[in-house]
Amino acid sequence: MKSGLVVKLVEAHSSSSEDAFKIALNNLAEDEEKKGNATTASLLRNAYVYDKKRSTTYNDSPLSEMSFSTQSAIPMPKDRDSTLDLLEVLTPKIKLSDVALPEKTVQVLKQVVAEQRSIEQLADRGVVPANRLLFCGPPGCGKTLTANALAGELDMPIAYVKLDGLVSSYLGQTGTNIRKIFDFVKNKRIMLFLDEFDAIAKKRDDSNELGELKRVVTTLLQNMDAMPSNVFLVAATNHHHLLDPAIWRRFNSSILLELPNLEQRTQMIDHFCSEKLTDYNIDHKTLTILTDGMSGAEIQSFMLSLAKYCVLENKKGSISQKEIAEIWLQQNTLFISENSEDFMKALFRLKKNGIPLRTLEEITGIPKSTLDYRFKKEGMNDE
Repeated sequence: MKSGLVVKLVEAHSSSSEDAFKIALNNLAEDEEKKGNATTASLLRNAYVYDKKRSTTYNDSPLSEMSFSTQSAIPMPKDRDSTLDLLEVLTPKIKLSDVALPEKTVQVLKQVVAEQRSIEQLADRGVVPANRLLFCGPPGCGKTLTANALAGELDMPIAYVKLDGLVSSYLGQTGTNIRKIFDFVKNKRIMLFLDEFDAIAKKRDDSNELGELKRVVTTLLQNMDAMPSNVFLVAATNHHHLLDPAIWRRFNSSILLELPNLEQRTQMIDHFCSEKLTDYNIDHKTLTILTDGMSGAEIQSFMLSLAKYCVLENKKGSISQKEIAEIWLQQNTLFISENSEDFMKALFRLKKNGIPLRTLEEITGIPKSTLDYRFKKEGMNDE
C-alpha cells in the first residue's frame, strides 16, 4: 500500500471532505487492484458506507452552533494529572446576523469587527484594535453563541477552554494549565474563549478563598498582559460581581447580555418557525408573549418542544392556543408539584398573558372556580 495514498486518505478525513475521501479511497483501491490484490480492493470499497442522515448531528450543548475545526488534529495542551484536554479548537458556523441581539450590543460588536478588519491601518498609527471582550449576564442569554458569531464574523477559529480540565486540585497545576493555554494560542490568529471566567478570576481579597486561587489570578493577569494582538480574547461570566478589580482593566469592553426583549424574542421565534415549523399556522404573538422572562436558551428549548410535539402528534395545519399553553406549562413546571404555589404562579402567568380560565381548566383538570379561588387566595391579580 503506497504511503502517499494513505496520507491523502487521512488528509481527506481530517478536512471533513466526503468527496475528497471517496476519491482518495478509490485511488487506494485501484492501486491494490494493479498489484493483483483484488480482494483487498473489494474490501476497501465495501467498507465505505456514507450515511447522510448520520452525518447530521444535533447537540443542545453551548457548542451546538459550532463544528470541529481541521485544527482539531493538532495535539491539544493537557492537564498533567487528569490528562484531559485543556481546550478544543472549533470552527464557527454562524455570523452576528444569525443572533438576536439588542441594537446597542450589535453596534459595539460591529465596531470591534471594523477595528479587527483594519489592523494594518491602525498599526501604522500605533493603535491596537479591540481584542479583549468580557461578556456578562445570566445563564442562557447567548454569551457563548455571541462569541461564536463574532468569531464567525472575524473568520477565526475558537479555542474553547474546558474548565473541567483547566482547574486542578493539585497545588500550582491550575496556574501551569493557564500558561499552557496562552502558550498554545500565542502564535495563532485565533479567538480564545474562557467560559465561566469567574472560576479563575475571583477577587483576591475574598477571605474565603485560599492562597492558591490568588496565585491563579496573578498568573492569569500576567498571561493576559503578555498576550499578543493576534489573539482575540473573549471571557464570559454569570457572576461579574465576583471578578477581581484588576481583571476589568484588561478588557477593552464589557458587554451585558440580558434576557431577550420583545424585539429579540420576536426575531428568535420568527427565525425558528421559518426554519422548522413552516408547515404550521402558529400565532407568533402568543409565543412572543409567553416567552417573556425566558432566557434565549429557554426559548430555544420551548420552541424545540413545540416542534417535537408537531412531529410526534402528526399535527397538520394550525396549532391551537391550548396546545401552545400546555407545552409552555410542561416546560416551566417540570420539577414543580401541582399542589405548590409555584405551579399556581405559572398558571396565573398564563392567565395574565391571555390564556382563558376555561383553557387552563382543560389543561389541568382543575375547575375554573377553584383556579379563580386559588389565585385570589395567593394574592394574585391582573394588575
